[in-house]
Amino acid sequence: MNVKSETCFSNHDKKPLSFFSLKEEALSSAKYAKKRYGHSLLPYLCEKCKMWHLSPKSRHTLSVECSYCTDSKGGLKQLYVSNYKAQKRADILFKSSGVLLNVYSCPHQNGFHLSKK
Repeated sequence: MNVKSETCFSNHDKKPLSFFSLKEEALSSAKYAKKRYGHSLLPYLCEKCKMWHLSPKSRHTLSVECSYCTDSKGGLKQLYVSNYKAQKRADILFKSSGVLLNVYSCPHQNGFHLSKK
């Protein structure tokens, strides 16, 4: 079932994102999109709405929440497994929003963060 979010929107075209309650539903939809349209999509758990969305594989960068570092709003920062993955995410965000982000090594865990400074 294709249900549209009221809180989450595409960075690309600003349209509401489809959401899924279960990862299995998102995976099934990704498989359908690949078979039907040739689009390679990956599911991700949204921090904002706590539901599953799909992202183009080319935009996917693996990250987890850092247990120590917080952003300017007090939320936990994303921790990227490598400098390359963090820079890839920074480049994606720059292309979609025009915000220039810097990559730096996390002082507490093995990984990298993004910062506007």
